[in-house]
Amino acid sequence: MRTLLIGAIITALTCLSACGGGGGGGSPTTIAPEPSTDPARIAQTRSDLPSAARIYDYLYIHGSGAPYEGFDGTYQGLPGLRRFASPPTVRLRAGMSDRETASAHYAVALINRALPYDLHLRIGPAFPDDYPQRSGTYFRDAPTGELFIEFTEGLRNTDGAPGFAYSDVGTTTPIPTSAQVGLNSEGFRRRPDHQAVSVLVHELLHTLGLGAHVPGDTYPDSNMFDAWFRLDGALPAIDAAALQVLYTRLGAYTPREDLSPAMLGAWEDESMDIGGSIGPVTFGVRHANDVDMPFTAGREPATALADNRALTGTVTWNGKLAGYTASQATVAGDAAISVSLDTMNGRADFSELETGDGSAWGDGDLGYTITVGGNYFRSTGGDAGTVNGQFYGSSHQGAGGSVERADLTAAFGAVR
Repeated sequence: MRTLLIGAIITALTCLSACGGGGGGGSPTTIAPEPSTDPARIAQTRSDLPSAARIYDYLYIHGSGAPYEGFDGTYQGLPGLRRFASPPTVRLRAGMSDRETASAHYAVALINRALPYDLHLRIGPAFPDDYPQRSGTYFRDAPTGELFIEFTEGLRNTDGAPGFAYSDVGTTTPIPTSAQVGLNSEGFRRRPDHQAVSVLVHELLHTLGLGAHVPGDTYPDSNMFDAWFRLDGALPAIDAAALQVLYTRLGAYTPREDLSPAMLGAWEDESMDIGGSIGPVTFGVRHANDVDMPFTAGREPATALADNRALTGTVTWNGKLAGYTASQATVAGDAAISVSLDTMNGRADFSELETGDGSAWGDGDLGYTITVGGNYFRSTGGDAGTVNGQFYGSSHQGAGGSVERADLTAAFGAVR
């Protein structure tokens, strides 16, 4: 095996040129029967979260500087935990396909679902295909504070890996100042969308501060062990918790000698959830450690929405929304997703929004324009905030997603 010691000036804190994620071929997906289409019942429940001890052990792997196994050999990162001083602006390469663009947007959305709204990655304008590269490398010369994402043909410097993550650490600071994530279009053209999303999330987590690959015997549920399994509407709990500690409990740089269980502070290992199920969709929001985390889950469709020959014209999914305000009041209401299959554009509308005491939330409704790529959809305009979601059920019987704003974090599920 080849050992690569990473330098401290211009470096990849992750895999430098190539990163396949670990875990072999990915975890199998369990095919569940289609649930009933009974009306959604919104309720509050509790969920277990990773303990402080487990999160510390996980973060120690990323910050110890010890060697770890990469796609094509043994790698060694710099010691210490390091992250962007503030969340970078994400820019996608212009000219990517609708499917690739949708996968990139959804990968960013899954990262954001684990973070408070004020720490979300924001997506800026696309960068051109001929954007300058660093001399002698494939890597783009991304500006300070920006994170580039692209699918591209025939990636160079990747030794056959499906993708890579690159972070630039300057000479005057031990933290990343810009970054790039790339996936090989050829490698994902015939793969299901969820694999592209999962690998993108893996590489994004590298650039955001989770620099190592963790062992599968200890963390089989981590995307930093297996970059191929399906991330069903949320990050794995251990990855989400580690990201939250990095960006809400720690500074931009934590030296190796400062790694200790005390760095987490008081940590809640149980969340208060609000949500429900409708048709093939489970949806809700978990609250713990001052973070609201939307999630959805369900069976993956057999085809992309545009390829479902049983559907024509404009299709509508109706259901429910549930979530929390910034002050932790509960909010619930109706949800409606409509898509024109001729244009793959549509709307996401939320109405009859009420807080737990029965009073109207805001003016009682929210509305957004949306666009669809593959089986993912995202908002393109409308009220403040963002909508991100995906379709569920073998024949797109369901739709689920998140609504995230400064004053509301919610999830929704709907059936057609």
